[in-house]
Amino acid sequence: MNWSAYEVFSLLSGVVMIGVACAPKVKASERFWALVSGAFLIGYAIYVANQTSGTFSFPWIIFVIPFAAAGYLVVQALSRSRETGNPQNDDRQNEDRTR
Repeated sequence: MNWSAYEVFSLLSGVVMIGVACAPKVKASERFWALVSGAFLIGYAIYVANQTSGTFSFPWIIFVIPFAAAGYLVVQALSRSRETGNPQNDDRQNEDRTR
C-alpha cells in the first residue's frame, strides 16, 4: 500500500464521520448518512492506497465536508438537548407539586 497525506486524511475524515454517527441525540437519518459517508471515505482511501499505477485525485472539498458535517450534527444534537431540557429537574418539580 502507498499511503500519502491524501489517503491518510481521507481515512481520518471517514473515522470522524463514523464517530459522529455514534454520538447521542443524532437522528436516525443523519446517523445513516454519516455512517455511509464515513464508510465511503474509508473505502476510497484504502482503494487508492492499494493502487500501484494511475493518477487519482482528491478534490479539496472532500476534506472539508466531513468536518462541516460533524459540526452540523453536533449543533443539531446540542439544540435538541436544549429543547428537551433537563428531565430530572422536571421530575423534581412535579414531585414537589404533589406534596
